[in-house]
Amino acid sequence: MRAARLALVGLVIIGGCAGPLDQSATETSPATIRASSTSVEFVAPQPPGNLQTARVLFVQDGDSIRVEIDGQQEHIRLIGINTPEQGECYDDEARTLLMDLVANRDVLISTDVDAYDQYGRILGYVWIDDLFVNSELVLRGAALARAYEPNTSLQSFLDEAERIAQDRGSGMWSATACGSTEHFDIAITAINADATGRDDENRNGEWITITSSSSADIDLTGWTIKDESSVHRYTFGDGVRLAPGASLVLFTGCGEDQPPEFYWCDDTPVWDNSGDTGFLLDPNGTIVSQYGYSR
Repeated sequence: MRAARLALVGLVIIGGCAGPLDQSATETSPATIRASSTSVEFVAPQPPGNLQTARVLFVQDGDSIRVEIDGQQEHIRLIGINTPEQGECYDDEARTLLMDLVANRDVLISTDVDAYDQYGRILGYVWIDDLFVNSELVLRGAALARAYEPNTSLQSFLDEAERIAQDRGSGMWSATACGSTEHFDIAITAINADATGRDDENRNGEWITITSSSSADIDLTGWTIKDESSVHRYTFGDGVRLAPGASLVLFTGCGEDQPPEFYWCDDTPVWDNSGDTGFLLDPNGTIVSQYGYSR
């Protein structure tokens, strides 16, 4: 058994909206998504007792590595975190950081409830002596904290590392991380994650609202909405603009764009009912706004 190997489109000016834009979603207050002070220090967990030694052979990306364990090669997906996907802002930096930490080194691996995922990868917490590599990536702003139920025994440490990284403006949380220098008065103001009935049968019951507080139009061409996962991405087409003080709504399901309402047309529900974060990125990939919620 495998487990035995482990010891363990045209110009659009948007000026107003009704309907879903007037509703509200469960919102995480700013105090709960940012550390209270830049002086906050991160206290990492102690390594557990059930550790397996692995030799790092190759760093695939910012959150996955190839290793050798007892003479056999394995693919390890660092659990509890998610780094930018290939081609996204801070992808190269995340991979470089992980290489600096673990490349060609012996590391220690521990697992959680599930040792493997559906792709046959080990779901691992990675340690170098007392250094918790998963949290180090988050603390330096190279990864998001991302819970993967039921493997969440150390998630509170990763969530805290993210709060501190945000507060410090580390890595991807820096206003200039992706080459942007312009300030935008625009924000995600609501997410409705729990559609009436089954989310997969009522994808347009999910939606996200974006609101401008700017005194001028904002050109949203090339701007992106994403969640905490590695797969859900929506990019606004050419010529979409948000007028001063206006809002737009983006529904998860399919439909005909009729500003200020837009349709993602994702094949699956986007927003996790148990908790998720919406991110608004400018064309360079800089995080302009985020909106976290939990149930």
